[in-house]
Amino acid sequence: MISERRNELIAELFHRVHFIEKWGRGISLILSREPDADFKEVGTHFIAVFRRKGLEGTTPKTTPKTDDKIVTLIRHNPSLTKKELAKLLNISLDGVKYHIRKLRKKRVIEWKGPDRGGHWEILEEAEK
Repeated sequence: MISERRNELIAELFHRVHFIEKWGRGISLILSREPDADFKEVGTHFIAVFRRKGLEGTTPKTTPKTDDKIVTLIRHNPSLTKKELAKLLNISLDGVKYHIRKLRKKRVIEWKGPDRGGHWEILEEAEK
């Protein structure tokens, strides 16, 4: 094998702190442990590509959407405040405001009454 250092300064530094045990052994060591690794040389750059393991054939966990959770919580307690929703959903107050805006724009929920003492209503369209 031919060993050519691409960056003398970094190679020497790594050698001094014992990150390099032997010159010219890196690529063969990588390939012995990660046979699917790809190496490319693009201009003056050397690129090593490693494939993630365990992602193929897996499906992401499905969880109820935040919008659906908000509607369910409001259905059970229409007087919930945005602050209470944030605490129940374990998200930020800004996150709740974002989802409430979306739901109001879609005409899924609506606030009835004064700011203090009012309540949420789930609109007929959303229940269909």
